Amino acid sequence: MIAWKKTFASAFVAQVFSILGFSFALPFLPFFIADLGVEDKGEQAYWAGITLASAGLTFAIFAPIWGVLADRYGRKIMVCRSMFGGTAVLLLMSMVQTVGQLVACRLAQGALTGTMAASVALVASVVPQKRSGLTLGMMQAAVYIGATIGPFFGGIVADAFGYRASFRAGALLCLLGGLLVQFGTNENFVREEVENENSRASSFKDILLLKGFFLAVTIKFGVHLSNTLINPSFPLVIKDIVPASVNINSIAGTVMATAALAGAFSAAFLGHAGDRIGKRRVLVGCCLIACLASVGHFFARNLNHLFAARILFGLAVAGMLPAANAMIHAVIDARSIGKAYGLATSISVVGIAVGPFLGGYLAKNAGLRMPFLATAAMQVLLAVMVLVCFRSKRRFV
Repeated sequence: MIAWKKTFASAFVAQVFSILGFSFALPFLPFFIADLGVEDKGEQAYWAGITLASAGLTFAIFAPIWGVLADRYGRKIMVCRSMFGGTAVLLLMSMVQTVGQLVACRLAQGALTGTMAASVALVASVVPQKRSGLTLGMMQAAVYIGATIGPFFGGIVADAFGYRASFRAGALLCLLGGLLVQFGTNENFVREEVENENSRASSFKDILLLKGFFLAVTIKFGVHLSNTLINPSFPLVIKDIVPASVNINSIAGTVMATAALAGAFSAAFLGHAGDRIGKRRVLVGCCLIACLASVGHFFARNLNHLFAARILFGLAVAGMLPAANAMIHAVIDARSIGKAYGLATSISVVGIAVGPFLGGYLAKNAGLRMPFLATAAMQVLLAVMVLVCFRSKRRFV
C-alpha cells in the first residue's frame, strides 16, 4: 500500500475510535447532570451548556500551541497526545461527584485533546493535493461514523450499567485509537527541513492574511456555533416527546446515531463533490438544507418527525467542514500545516464554546426549542456569507 494511504487508513480508523469513545457518554450529559443532583430541566440544560462549552474555551487557547508544536516535532505525536489525553479525561469523568468537577474535567479535555484537528493536520501533511477533498471528507465521515455507533451503544450501556460505565468504555476506545496511530501511521517527519535557514514557515499573521483562509475559518466557526446551539436541549426535547419511556438513553442515542450515520455517508460524497463542482456550491446547498432541517426540529411533535429532521440535518452539515478544511489545505504551505489547522481550530472552536452556553441560556429562558430557530438563522447567515464572499472561479472554492 502507498505510504500515505496506509497512514490515512490508520488515522481514519483511529478517529472513528476516538469519536466513538467521546460519544459513548457525552451526548447524555444533561441526564448525567441530573444524576449529580440538578433536578430542574431548565437548570439541566443550562448546566449542560456550561459543561459542553467549557472544553471549547481551553481548546481555543491550546489548539494553536499544539499546532506550532506539530510543525516543530511532527503531527503524529500530536495525534497520540490527543488520544491518550482523551483516555485520561474520560476516566476522570467517570469518577466525578459534582457538576463543578465535571466542568473541570471538560476544561482539561479542551486543553489535552482535539483529536480531529490533530488527525486532519496529519492526513493533510501526507496526502496529495488532488485527493484533499476526498480524504478530508473521509476524515469528517470518521467523525460521523463514531458519532453513529457511540450514542447508540452508549445509550444501551448507560441504561444497563449507568453513565459512569459509558465513560470508562469510551476511555478504552480512545486508548485503542492512540495505539493504532502510534503503530499504524508513518509521517516521515524531518525537523531539519522545517528549520532550514533558507526557508521560513509562515507566521500566524501570514496565515491569517492568506486569501481564503480567514473565510474558511469563519465558515468553520459558524458551523460549530450553529451545530452546538441545540446540544444542551436536544436530549430534553426527546424526553418531552416520549416522557413515559424507561429507555430514554437508548432512544436519544438512536436518534443521534441515525443523523450521524446519514452524515457518515454524506461527508465523503460531498467532499468528493467539492473537488469536482467546487466548495462554494456545496457549502451554499448544505447551509440552506440545514436551515430547513432546523426549522423542522422546532415543529416536530413526534419521534418520526424528529427522526426525519435530524437525518436531513446530518446529511447537510456533513459537507461543510470538509469543504472548509480542503480550502485551507489548498492555500497553506506544507511547512505550516499544523500551525494553520491549529489556528483555524482555535478560532472556530470558539463557536463550540459559545454555542452550548448560548443554547443552554435560550433553552432556559425562551423554551427548549428556541435554539433550533437560532440554528436556522445561523445557517442562513452562513449561506449569504458564502454567496457574497466566494466569488473566485478557482477550483478550491
